[in-house]
Amino acid sequence: MTHSAENNEILKRIMQREQEQLLLLSLCESLAMAENRADLNQVVTQELKSKLGFEHFSLFLQHQAKEGHVLFYSSEHPKFLRFKDEVLKTDFFDRVLGSPDPVLLPTPEIIKTGLQPIVGDGYKNTIRKALFYTIPSKRFQAVLCLGYSKDGKTEREDLRLVRQLCNQLTITLTNILLLERHISVNDPKNQLTQDEKTPVSSQHMAIEGDSAPMQKVRTLISLVSPSDTGVLILGESGTGKELVARAIHENSDRKNKNLVKINCAAIPGNLLESELFGHEKGSFTGAISQKKGKFEIAHNGTLFLDEIGELPMDLQVKLLRTLQEKEIERIGGHKAIAVNVRIIAATNRDLQQEIAKGNFRKDLYYRLNIFPIYIAPLKERKEDVKSLAKFFVQRFCIKNKQNVKTISAKAMRSLEMHNWPGNVRELEHTIERAVLLSPEKTITEIEVSSYTDTVHTTDNNTVIKSWREFERDYLLSVLKFCKGRISGDNGAAALLDLPSTTLKSRMDRLGIKKRHYLS
Repeated sequence: MTHSAENNEILKRIMQREQEQLLLLSLCESLAMAENRADLNQVVTQELKSKLGFEHFSLFLQHQAKEGHVLFYSSEHPKFLRFKDEVLKTDFFDRVLGSPDPVLLPTPEIIKTGLQPIVGDGYKNTIRKALFYTIPSKRFQAVLCLGYSKDGKTEREDLRLVRQLCNQLTITLTNILLLERHISVNDPKNQLTQDEKTPVSSQHMAIEGDSAPMQKVRTLISLVSPSDTGVLILGESGTGKELVARAIHENSDRKNKNLVKINCAAIPGNLLESELFGHEKGSFTGAISQKKGKFEIAHNGTLFLDEIGELPMDLQVKLLRTLQEKEIERIGGHKAIAVNVRIIAATNRDLQQEIAKGNFRKDLYYRLNIFPIYIAPLKERKEDVKSLAKFFVQRFCIKNKQNVKTISAKAMRSLEMHNWPGNVRELEHTIERAVLLSPEKTITEIEVSSYTDTVHTTDNNTVIKSWREFERDYLLSVLKFCKGRISGDNGAAALLDLPSTTLKSRMDRLGIKKRHYLS
C-alpha cells in the first residue's frame, strides 16, 4: 500500500469514527429523554431500529421476588401486558450476564432457550440471529436482546456502538423503574395503563402556573391543538418550548401518531439534510444503507423543528419547498415522496432581526409564523416559581431516592428573588442540586448562581445590551460556576441541558476562550 493510500485509509477511519460518535450522541440524547416505556418504544421504533439495523429489540429484568427474569419491554409487543407476570427460568441469562462480550444465538438456539414465545412470532418468521448484551447496573440485572434478519457477521463498529449505548440504557431504565415504582405505590390502578399515559413530569409543569402569561399560553394551546395549523414557539432557552410542542401534539388528532423532534443546532450542517430528508444507499461516502429522514418518520404525525433559527440557508430553501409541495426527495434519490406532517417550530432568536441580517429567509418565516406562541421568561412570571420548585422537589426525590419534603420560607424567598436567566431549566437544576445536598427533610438553604442578568441602561432605564452580549455573558457565568468544566455530569453542558458539542460551537461563535472564564 502506498503512502497516499495509507493516508486515505487513516482519514477514512477518522471520518467513520466521527460519524459514529455523532450518531452515539444523538441516540443517547433521545434515550435520556425517555421517562416511561411508551417514550422508550418511540425511541426504539423511530430511531434505534433504523440507525442500528436490527429488527427486534427487547429488555429482560431479573424478577425481584422470584427466581428468573421477566420481559420489561419488547418492540414486537410494546404494550407487553400479556407477558408482564410470566417469569422465564433459564440458565441462558446467567450465561449472558457472566460474559464480557455479547452472546450470539442463531434462530434454533433462540427457540431452545424458551425465549421465542415471549419475544414474539418475529423470531420464527424473520429473525435469523440475535445478540444479547448485559446492561451494566449495580441496582438490577438486565439483558438487552437485538434480533437481526440477516446471518452475516456483525460489524465491530456496530458492536462497539451498542455497548456504549448500554451505559445510557442503564440510566434510562433506572429512571423508568423509579417512576413506575412511585406511581404504583401512590395509585396502583395506574400500573397497567402507564404505557398509554405521560407521567407527571416537567412536560406538564412547563405549562403550569397561575401567571397571566402562562394562562395565555394554555389558552393558545387549546385553540390551536385540534387543527393542523403550523405553530412557531418563541422564547428564551430553558422556558419549555419543546414541552409546549408536546402538549399541542398530545391534544391534537395526530396524538396517536409520531411526534418527531430534530434540533437544528445540535446536528452539523453536513448531516442535517440527511436527518431531515433521508438518503439512498451509496448517495455519499458512508451511506451504507437507505435511511428515512425525520419527515418520513413523522408522516401523518407532527415534526418539531427545534432551534429553527440555526438552520443553514441552503436547507431553508429545501424546507420551504417541502412545506409548499408537501413532498420530499431523499439525498441521491429521484422519486418524490409525499408527506403529511404538521410542523411545529421553535426558536430563541428574533427571526425578524435575522431576516434583516440576511440569516433567515422572509418567505420561510411567513410560512412558519402562522400561529405564534410566546413563552415568557421566568423572571417575568415570578409567581410561578413556587409551584415549579415544589414540583421539582417531588420529582428529584423520586429520581434520586431522597426524603426531602419541603422548602423553607427563607429558601423559597431566595428562589423568588432570583432573576433566572436560565429560566425553568436553571430552576430545575438548582432544585436537583438542593435535593441532593440537603441532609434534612426540609431544604433550608439553596445556592443559586451569583450571575444576574442586570444590564447597562440609559437614564430612561432602557436596556441597551444586545441578545448576543446577553448570551455571551450568561454562558461565561455558567462556565465560571462550573469552574471551566464543559463536559461530564457537573459540566456546563449538563447544567444548560445541551450536548457538549453544541455548547462548544456556541462558545466559538461568541468568541469565548479559556482565558475568559478561567481567569
